[in-house]
Amino acid sequence: MTSMAPASSGPRTPDPGPRATDHGPRSFPCDTHTHTARCGHAGGADEAYVEAAIARGLAAVAVTDHVPFYWLPPDRHDPTLAMAADELPRYVDAVLALKARYADRIEVLLGLEADFVAGHEETLARLLEAYPFDVVLGSVHWLDGWWVDAPSSVERYRRGADEVERIWDAYAGQVMAAARSGLFDVLSHLDLAKKFGFRPGRPFAGRQAELVAAVAASGCAVELSSAGRRKPVGEDYPAPGLLRDLAGAGVPLVLSSDAHAPAEVGWGFAELAAAARAAGVGEVVVFRGRHGRRAALAPAG
Repeated sequence: MTSMAPASSGPRTPDPGPRATDHGPRSFPCDTHTHTARCGHAGGADEAYVEAAIARGLAAVAVTDHVPFYWLPPDRHDPTLAMAADELPRYVDAVLALKARYADRIEVLLGLEADFVAGHEETLARLLEAYPFDVVLGSVHWLDGWWVDAPSSVERYRRGADEVERIWDAYAGQVMAAARSGLFDVLSHLDLAKKFGFRPGRPFAGRQAELVAAVAASGCAVELSSAGRRKPVGEDYPAPGLLRDLAGAGVPLVLSSDAHAPAEVGWGFAELAAAARAAGVGEVVVFRGRHGRRAALAPAG
């Protein structure tokens, strides 16, 4: 298996940069993970997400809908999970139109949440280099032919502790492969396998230190996401201990809501900022043209 990323893509080491946009002082620099109705499981008009970001006082918002199922044949596309392949160019055009329309009020960033699926790296690389993305989020939902986070998969977790250990071990391996692939700028919901509250005896089935080292070596940022608090596990991604380990290894962070409705944009960011500060982090990264620039986390207090 060979990983490939075009010269113009892949994770970027954050560069020192401006700590505010030209839109004036804001409470938080960016929500780096939001969706649109095209994915089939989000709702609301595109403009409503942007307006919500403005109302929240964000300096920027990244629109990062789910990539089409590039690794599966067309007859296995599920319109409730991701946009169809022929929708992707229209999605890009729509976000670029929002970027132009709202340029004097907020920075709109063109992004994509792209699943990592081992063996299909070259296909994804070609897809990514075809569009002018500002940020590409890498995620692992698909694991050995099933969805890690689908409600229909809960029965698999309920098979017992040994199965939970196997799931987390396999999941950790795929997250590390995603980090090493060079395809992504940000790794999303890093400990997604905890969504339904099933945890191994040791974090990542004993592979957490290995995973943190792989992520740090990759140059990828990791999202600090409030989405987990809206799931059965009731906890941010990543968990506090994992967040501390990532911060200690110098892994840059972005703030994310994983919004699937306008009301979720920027949701819980004050708590995320507090968690970041508790882990010793005072700044985050905002991606433009797939290059990360540092920004102050948020005013304290």
